[in-house]
Amino acid sequence: MSCRLGILFVAMFVLSGVAAAAEAPRPMTPVDMVEIRRLSDPALSPDGGKLLFRRSQTDWRENRVVQRYRLIDLNTGNDLPVFAYEDAKESVGRGVWAPDGSGFVTLLEREDDEHEQAYFFSVETGTLEALTSHDEDVSDVVWAPNGGHFYFSAERARSPERRLLLDDDWLIREYEDRPFREVWRFDLETRESTRVIGGDAYSVRRYALSRDGSKIIHMRAPGPLGDDVHNGDLWLFDIETGDEVRLTNNRYSEASPALSPDNGSFAFIATVNEDGEAYYEDNLFVQTVGEETPRLLMPDEAMEVLDFSWSQDGDGLFVLGNIGVRTELFHYSLSDDALTRLTEGDHVVGDWSYLPSLNAHTAIVTTAANPGEIFIKRDGTEGFEQISDEYDAWPERFTLPKQEAVQWRGRGRVTIEGLLVYPVDYEQGEAFPLVTITHGGPRSSSQFGSWNNSRHVPVLAGEGYGVFLPNHRGGTGYGDAFMRDMVGNYFNNAHHDILDGIDALIDRGLADPDRLVKMGWSAGGHMTNKLITVTDRFKAASSGAGAADWVSMYGESDVRHNRTPVFGGAPWERRAPLKSFHRQSMLKDAWRVTTPTLFFVGGDDVRVPPTQSILMYRGVKGAGAATELYVAPGQPHGFRKPSYRLFKIIRDLQWFARYVHDADYVATLPAIASEPKEEKEDEDECQCE
Repeated sequence: MSCRLGILFVAMFVLSGVAAAAEAPRPMTPVDMVEIRRLSDPALSPDGGKLLFRRSQTDWRENRVVQRYRLIDLNTGNDLPVFAYEDAKESVGRGVWAPDGSGFVTLLEREDDEHEQAYFFSVETGTLEALTSHDEDVSDVVWAPNGGHFYFSAERARSPERRLLLDDDWLIREYEDRPFREVWRFDLETRESTRVIGGDAYSVRRYALSRDGSKIIHMRAPGPLGDDVHNGDLWLFDIETGDEVRLTNNRYSEASPALSPDNGSFAFIATVNEDGEAYYEDNLFVQTVGEETPRLLMPDEAMEVLDFSWSQDGDGLFVLGNIGVRTELFHYSLSDDALTRLTEGDHVVGDWSYLPSLNAHTAIVTTAANPGEIFIKRDGTEGFEQISDEYDAWPERFTLPKQEAVQWRGRGRVTIEGLLVYPVDYEQGEAFPLVTITHGGPRSSSQFGSWNNSRHVPVLAGEGYGVFLPNHRGGTGYGDAFMRDMVGNYFNNAHHDILDGIDALIDRGLADPDRLVKMGWSAGGHMTNKLITVTDRFKAASSGAGAADWVSMYGESDVRHNRTPVFGGAPWERRAPLKSFHRQSMLKDAWRVTTPTLFFVGGDDVRVPPTQSILMYRGVKGAGAATELYVAPGQPHGFRKPSYRLFKIIRDLQWFARYVHDADYVATLPAIASEPKEEKEDEDECQCE
């Protein structure tokens, strides 16, 4: 707590001190939303006796979110100590257990490090030991089964001379100059790192170790850029002999490759159909080593495959699948093609991993009640057991909204699904103001929970808004035909699906047709920009990182592959489909906009560059509609600074209050916002008790 807790009123913000104790449950505020502690990367120790995971915390003083470890002894339920953090800014990545369970590897960049290095924390002795001293950042650590060494991925090191010239600004890096990636091995006995896989003609983009530790399956892409993976192929490397075998030869990207327990087959995820044609759901394939053609599993299943793992004996695979508003865990039997659902509920099973030696699963399960607790399913048990207790006190702290799945008929009599979140104070029979939020991707779907900061669903519900999260055509989890509806035309049916869903809620007496709001980020921003050009039904809108002109968007973005089928080609090719790009662009119709619209974008966004928001803002402003644009300095595609996340939520609420309710929204900021910057940076001068 700072010594100075001044009260500062700026525009429509007030500052708060310490909350009163023993308050009755209340709706979640913007500050509460940004401060949510989120769990990630649960890792069960090899003996099943300990659980390691990350727990985020919002540090307003440093204006950043840091990740810290929590280590639980599952036999006693007690927390075990981990190493001391170097300073308030230090954040940790995924911890990787050593095969003997004595400790785990973590990646840190400490005061004496020039790059992120591998450190080993011994649970037995409580000591942290630096291991690698690599020339580039270490990542993707995988232990060998014998525990004598581990593998890691790293960018190819530049020469000291070139690095010096770049660092001292004597060179300008070529625009798409990115180092190739390689696979290295670190030997714990010799303390030396040795390159295992790497070459001048390819970049190793993905790799996985066989269960017996004898082979590495990996993706070799012709370059280090995002879209280069679509021209890459899988290779098999024999660690003992050094022999290399090419496994695939195609024009699509194989994600998450994994060898079967006997090393005779391999599985992967690819966004193609059984004929290798592009732009399909994320499908699961199995291929025999030495054969040319993979086998598509579950060809008729409406599912986006998010992750998988071979079962303990290799007779099948566990599959994590998005099936619309839910994500569930399944088992697929290779012998009879039977798909068995292992979880079921109004939830999202995520951050899942499988430990074959124990036949155990760990996962984070997200619901409308919390952003995700950790669950474990052990061998021989019927279901999952909750392990973490991060949100046990929430019922006494917060009043959270009810969520339910809803369906309606879209054009062509296609059934469309989504989520409806009721206002916290909803009373039966009353029509409420409705905020419609469309998902990103567009190859994704809105699901139960929806705890994204860019959406701030529980905060909106606490302010009396209903929230509608439609899963329009073009999204995933509903089958290939549903997802491929955008091929040839991004706005074929998707925007109609959204408006039809709003009308269905109005017809049910739930939504007030005179108090409608539109919101979205990324592809949700694209859709917001489209809808404000085709209807004046919305009283207000908020567009985050949305596209305006598809030609410039296609050329500026760091990825293009999945957009090509939408337009029928690239804008610079011979006989380019420029009419298609122009027809689908929102900027040409900005003159129609009357909806008061906010625009947000990160200044360093490479996925949907700031140009797009600037263009749409200029167009809406030129049309005479009320509008404001906020470009967050130094931020990527999603805001990382807590202060910017908070600003976005507050500005949304102020905008909606003004244009929906003709009222003011007064926001509360953390007390630290009133402190001079010098006090934030010099903690030693504050002798607080």
